[in-house]
Formats: sequence, structure tokens, C-alpha cells
Amino acid sequence: MRFIKKYFCLAVICFALGFAGYSFNSLSVSAEDDAAFSTPEPSATAAPSETAQPSDTLQPSETEEPEPTKLPPLVSYEKTKKKLQLKYDDRYTFSKEVRRVETESVTSTKVKTGKKDTKVISVANSNKKKVFAVGCGKAVVELVDGTTYGINVKPAKISLLLLVGQSNMEGSHSDDKSKAEYTNNTILNYAGKVYSTYGPSCRSHYANVGNWSTASSPLSVKNASKFVPNTLTDNSSQNQWCRTNNLTATATASGKSGIDSALADQWVKKLKEKVWVVNAAHGGSSITTWLPKKGADNNFWQAVALYKACERTLNKEIKAGHYTLSHKGYFWLQGEQDFKMNAGDYLNYFIKMHRAFKTQLRGSKAASYKYVHKSLEFAGILMVRSHRKPTSLADLELTGPRKAQYYMCNSSKNAYKDIFLASQLSEVWLKNSSVKSYFKNKYGTDAKYTQQNKTRKGSLKLPTSLSQIHSTIHYTQLAYNELGRDAANNICYALGYASRPSATTKIKVVGKDGYKDISSINRTAVKNMNVVVKVFPAWKSKKLAIQRKHEVISYDKWKVKFKENKVFNAKLLFSVGKTKKKFTVYSKNSTAPIKELYADEDGVKISWKANSYTSYCNVYRREKGTKKWSYIARLDKKTAQSYNDIFAESGKTYEYAVTAYDADGNGGEKVIGEVTTLL
Repeated sequence: MRFIKKYFCLAVICFALGFAGYSFNSLSVSAEDDAAFSTPEPSATAAPSETAQPSDTLQPSETEEPEPTKLPPLVSYEKTKKKLQLKYDDRYTFSKEVRRVETESVTSTKVKTGKKDTKVISVANSNKKKVFAVGCGKAVVELVDGTTYGINVKPAKISLLLLVGQSNMEGSHSDDKSKAEYTNNTILNYAGKVYSTYGPSCRSHYANVGNWSTASSPLSVKNASKFVPNTLTDNSSQNQWCRTNNLTATATASGKSGIDSALADQWVKKLKEKVWVVNAAHGGSSITTWLPKKGADNNFWQAVALYKACERTLNKEIKAGHYTLSHKGYFWLQGEQDFKMNAGDYLNYFIKMHRAFKTQLRGSKAASYKYVHKSLEFAGILMVRSHRKPTSLADLELTGPRKAQYYMCNSSKNAYKDIFLASQLSEVWLKNSSVKSYFKNKYGTDAKYTQQNKTRKGSLKLPTSLSQIHSTIHYTQLAYNELGRDAANNICYALGYASRPSATTKIKVVGKDGYKDISSINRTAVKNMNVVVKVFPAWKSKKLAIQRKHEVISYDKWKVKFKENKVFNAKLLFSVGKTKKKFTVYSKNSTAPIKELYADEDGVKISWKANSYTSYCNVYRREKGTKKWSYIARLDKKTAQSYNDIFAESGKTYEYAVTAYDADGNGGEKVIGEVTTLL
């Protein structure tokens, strides 16, 4: 009898433990708490949808899982009526809690050991509705209401992007803005979508730019690997600089300032892929410090070391079957430091750097780089400003770096074919009215602006003044957000990574001041005139075509050369598709200056002085205040250089113009005078 009682008690205890095992989700894992945002349950073939806010959870750690008891076996993946496809490290939230998960097949391995991943799907301890894709393969998920889902987790496509340049690329702060303004206004990305690495250029930037609470030494060639974890999803390090989730909404994320977060956010939205952003910019640096000097621990080699450390980690992840490499490229924002450098030197330096980056960062067939053996696909230039007064038009002056950068981005020559204009948006923000109109036209309302800019601050208002965007040499975080998005968009459109929107093309021809359109202005030529062509939108810049309408004129890089001699004008035609812009250059010999212009009882007397290259002159008249000229006479230069207009009405003010023509019929600049006829 005692024997029977003893085993009866044991049976009761086992039943209780089995029920408890069922109650405490058998596949829960440890993760940080996040808001319980509900995601609608998928249809039979639904793709994962995002939660209402970016996830603020870490990827879960592995846990020992109790064997499910007293529950019937789950159906196989093939027999589930509802199926869901996820990518590695995705998060997904069901409308109901998960009861249990059964792994059916695993195709990926652990990065550290090379052994098979133990699971494909894990459930967060803090939110039983939320699952994580922690391996690749197939699994079946059962919700508490008995609904089952077949989940297929595949390797995630990922881009590896390098950010280089000087302080505005690094994310430095404006002197008149607080650190909190930058931290609170950075874009919050979804965990599991965006990864980041940052190597600070100086000690102070670990706190200001990186927003790390613990000190870090500056980036160097020797210490580059310390900023990169051994696995892409491992954010357990006590050192914030060795975590890849700092651009996300994760509670432990630091929230780095700069274009990084917005660029990554837009890249993910456009490509529907993941991205790893690597920032190795160096504040205050000249382009000469980015040259590949042998044996130097300079900015170039530091950036190479950091990027290659990231390549090695990604290589291991790809080998494990977690990711596949999608795109490699770099973004460049630099030139303020070199505003006195001539354009030719800057161009040569940039090309040396560009070629060296392509050589160093193409991966190799060695084991550590085998799966990232891919060439850089692009250099995306964010147009620099001139380093003049940031609140005036003088900041658009055509400095050497600006001329060289526009030339490379517009040129289709083989040496520049993979260099693209990522953004020229900063040239819009020069006064309060232009800031206000830009944000108003783009977003419309404060509510829409807030909706499209998920930040720690929460509610945002549309900027209305220049001080909110660019009051010093450094941009505010609100400006960094716009620049990052614009850069991602333009590169995705230019290279065809994403479908291109319909957009009206505009062409602007500017001179030395960098902003005034000179294509419609009569100009007397100098032998070498600096001219830059701007194409809008920026992603169409590489489609610029140039034709010369006369053999005496040429356009070399940023210089218009005109051999005037006996030719009075010559034209260049700039075109992007069907959009055209004509640029006319006039000879110094092309004018016929007015000597006399007066009215008497016999009419209006006008005389002029034509030079020896003049074949004939035309005389025009219009009533002052009107636009249209009336042709009134043609006079051969050899026979007459004066005219008496007897048809002018009395008591009116007229403008007269004389245009000289060369032997080929090329007209010079109009010379205009004004006269009032007698009553």
C-alpha cells in the first residue's frame, strides 16, 4: 500500500511539473522589454510586417528549453495552412502569445563553433507574442489559441557601407546646439535591420558624437578591430563601441549623431534589405590625409582597417549561412578644410584615394574575406559647401573641392564612372525662407514630419529657420537626417537599386559665385571661365551630355575655353534626356558701342562704332517697359554706322539696341541705349 501511495504522489508531482512547463512557454528566451505592439497575423504567404515602432529588443541569447509535455505533436511545416517567411535576425510580433515552437530543419551554423544553430525561432521572455529569427531553416509556431504557422527563415541580404570624410560626415556638433538636441533627434531604426560601427577621430568624440558613457581611444590601424564584435548580432559587450545596435531603438543603444542613422533607415526602406554602416570619418581632415601613404597610420589606412575588420565579421556570418552580401560602397563628405586648394590638385588627390579604396576593400580569396570578395560599387559624394559664412550665398562659392566634386559626379568618363552625386541638398538651406519652404513642401504638417522621423524626442515641429539647420560650419541633427536620406535615395536611384520615381529634370549653369544661373545672361568672355553644371534631381547627374556648337569653344572639366578671334559668339548645349540648357559665350570683339543717341525734330539719331571683324549690324527698338524687340534696320558695316529712325512716335521713351554680326552670322551682345522723343 505504501508503494502505491508513493508512486501516486510522484505521478501527481510529474503532472504538475508538466502543466507548469506548458504554462511557462517552453521556448522563451531572454530579451529586453519592449512595448507590446501587435502585428496582424499573416495570410497563407504573408511577408513580415513592421511593428508600429522600431523594436527596442536585443537579439535573444540561447537558453535551455524544457521538453513540452502533455501536448500533441505539432503538424509539419508543409501541413501548416499559414506560412510566414522571415530573414535572419528579423523580429515578428503575433497578435496572440506563442505557446510553443518546434524546429523542423536548420541550414545555418553557429559563427563561433561551426556547429548547427540549435534553433530557427526563439520567443522573447518579456513579450510572448514576439519571436526572433535566430537561425536559418524551418520551424512551426503554435499560438495559445491553437493556430499554427510554418516559418521559413532565410539568409538576409545585407549591404556594407563606409562613411568617410571630415567632421560633417563624422557627425560633429554645431557649437550653438546642445548634445541632447543631437541625441534626441537621431532617427531610431528597427533592431535587426540596421547595424553600425564607429571609430572616433579623437577622444572627445566618443562622448559627443558616439554618445558613449565610457571612454574610448581614437581609431587607429592597430585598434580598429576593437570596435567590431566577433558576431554581427552580439551586443552583449560592456563597451558601447563594440555593439552594432547603436543606431536602433534598443534601450542600450547610444544614439550616435550624424547622417548614419537616417541614411541606414532610408537604405533599408528602399532596398528592403539590411545594412551595416561603418563610420571612419575624421573631423578637420584634409584630403591629403586620405592618401594611401605606405606605412602611415593616417585616415585612409584607419578607414581601411575598420572596414576590413567589419568584413571579417561579416565573412564569418555569411559562411555560417546567416547573410548574403548585397552591396558595397562608400559615401564622402569633405572639402571644407581644403577650400583654398585648386580644383586640379583636389581632383588628382581624390582619384588616388578612390582607386586605393577600390583596391584595398574589394575583399580577397583568402578565407577571412572569401564571402565578401566583391568590389566597391560606388563612391557617393555629398556636396561640400565652400567654408565661407554658412548663413550666406558666399558659402556656395566654387572652391576647388566643389568644382572637382561636381565634375567627377557629372562626368561619364571611365575614371569617374562609379563616382556619383549623393546629395546637393545642403545648397538649399541658405536663409530662413528656404528652410521653411523646403520642410513645408516635403512634409506638409508637423504630424507627418513626426511620423516620418522616429526619434527619442517623439513629437517634432517643422523647422522654419536657418539656425535649426546650419548656423555654423556643422549641421544640426535635423539637417543630418535630411542629408542621410537624400544620399541613400540618390545612390539607390542612380545605380538602379530601387525603382526610380518620375521627376522633372532641371539644369542650372553657374559661375564663380556658385548659385546664379548664368545661362541666360549675356557675358563677355574671359579666356578661361569657371563654369559648373548642376543637375536636379542629383541622381540624374551622370546622364549629363555636352555638345559644342562651334569648334572655337570647349568645355574642359570646369573651364569654358573660347578662341574668340573673328567669331562673335559660340554655344555649349547641356542636356539630360529631353531637357536642354544653352550656354552662350560672347567675344570681346562682338559689341558695337553706341556713340550717340538723341531725338530731334527729324526723329531719333543713333550711331555706333563697329570693329574690323564686324560684317553688319542690326538695329532694334522697343518701348521702355516692354520685352519684345522690333527689328528696324540692317546696315552693312562698310557703308554705314548710323541710322535715323523717323518712325518713332513722339513723346515716348524708347530703348534702342545695336547688335553686331560676324561674317558667319554669329551675333554679338546687344548694346542698349535709351531716349525720349520730342512732343
